[in-house]
Amino acid sequence: MHLREREELLRYSARRDSLTGLRNTTSYASWIAKFDEEIKNKQVDFGVAVLDINDLKKTNDQYGHGVGNDLIIAAAKLISDVFCDSPVFRIGGDEFLVVLQNGDLEKCDALFRRFEETCNKTFINESIKIPIRIALGFARFDESRDVRFENVFQRADVAMYENKKMMKSRSDLNSEQ
Repeated sequence: MHLREREELLRYSARRDSLTGLRNTTSYASWIAKFDEEIKNKQVDFGVAVLDINDLKKTNDQYGHGVGNDLIIAAAKLISDVFCDSPVFRIGGDEFLVVLQNGDLEKCDALFRRFEETCNKTFINESIKIPIRIALGFARFDESRDVRFENVFQRADVAMYENKKMMKSRSDLNSEQ
C-alpha cells in the first residue's frame, strides 16, 4: 500500500465502529463541534434521534455475547437502512444517534413510522425468533432555547427513555395476557 492510501485507511478506521461499521464516538465528537459552530452562526436546522436497543443484557445472558453482537449488528443495519440519507453513529454499547437534516428532517414522521414497522417484523435469529426492539427519542433544534448540540441531544435522550419505559410497560402487559 502506498503511504497516502494507508493514512486514508487509518483515518477512516479511526472514525468507524469496528463491530458495525457505523461512525463512532470520535466521528460524533467532530460532528458536535461542527454543529455547535453552525448553531453559533445561526445556520442550521436539524433533529436528533437517540436510539437504544432494548434487552441487550437479557439477550447476552440468555444466548451469549455472540448473539448479543448479532443483535447490535442487526440493529445498526436496520437503523442505517431506514435513515439511509442521514449520518448514523454508534455512541455506546447499545446506543445510536441519527442526525436528521434537509429532506430527512422534513419526512421524519414517515421515517419513524417505517422504523417502527421494520422493528416489529425483524428478528435476528429466525429459529429462536429474537426480536429487534429499539427505543427511539427525537428532538428538533429550537433556536429560541438551544445554544449547543448537547441541548438537542439531551431532549432526544429524555424522549428515548420515555419511549423505552412505555415499550417495557407494553411488553409487561403482553406477557401477563
